[in-house]
Amino acid sequence: MDNSNSNSVTKNSAGNSGVWWHENNQGPLANLPFIKQFGSMRFTKVQMDENMRPHLNDGIEIHFVTSGKYDWVVDGNQIELLPGNLSVTAPWHWNGSPNGKMDIGYINWIILKPLEYNQKKKLNLGNWTKLSKSIQENLGNLIADKSNAVLEKAKNFEKYFNDIRKELADQEEGFEIMVGNIVENLLIDLYRQLSSRGLKTEEESHFIDKFTKIISEDISKKWNIDDLAHRFGMGKTKFTYEVKKITGYPPNSYIINLKIEKAIEMILDPKNKSMSDIAYSCGFSSLQHFTTSFLQRTGTTPGKYRAKEAKEK
Repeated sequence: MDNSNSNSVTKNSAGNSGVWWHENNQGPLANLPFIKQFGSMRFTKVQMDENMRPHLNDGIEIHFVTSGKYDWVVDGNQIELLPGNLSVTAPWHWNGSPNGKMDIGYINWIILKPLEYNQKKKLNLGNWTKLSKSIQENLGNLIADKSNAVLEKAKNFEKYFNDIRKELADQEEGFEIMVGNIVENLLIDLYRQLSSRGLKTEEESHFIDKFTKIISEDISKKWNIDDLAHRFGMGKTKFTYEVKKITGYPPNSYIINLKIEKAIEMILDPKNKSMSDIAYSCGFSSLQHFTTSFLQRTGTTPGKYRAKEAKEK
């Protein structure tokens, strides 16, 4: 992204277009200190973007996908952001594209800078907002829970990003008040949706426990989603929806996560099996497939993980 251009619309040599205001190119954000960044970018080519690699921000980072598909990581947990999905992370959550790869599509983001918010202090957005102390603190608790990192049915948030972008680009009289109101409405909507999730119901817990048990008892098997769905008396579409709703992952991704968990157990086993043996024991088709999947989910290779653990013992 070209962060040297302070105009509302930018286009760089890679053909990407959109807006991006930040610390080095504040533009209208100079009058809105509670917003650290705002961006809305269309990627017209698949490319590597260092700005999108996993990172920390001293603020609440919210992404909304208008189009395209983006592989994303939140504190080592790989997720998939699809059109209509929204992600939200706390300042201490590492998040971003695992390798900085940005596919063709359209993604929006905003980073809010609270007055106070860390793992020891409750969320305090500051004097700019009329949200009550209890709502702010409860919202902070919900955002801190990594299981709330993705909202799937979040199409309604697109309007908030469109309206913020327009107000910032036009900078008509009173735009600061308008943007503040829109951000407040966005946060209220976010709070309501995260709150409605609540804790997993007993039925959901039973469902995912049963699914996990089936996979774990035959971790080396190449599972067929249709067969698994049949075990639960569901069609493939319904089964996929339920698994992703509860875990945040499609069935195949969740199964790979379980395989990686088992692989880590085996890597730490003093019997010290070879990586190839571990890969095939956990049902990976090749050592390369195992290494790639492990790297995507943990940020390191199996060999480096074993060496690090051995060194720390």
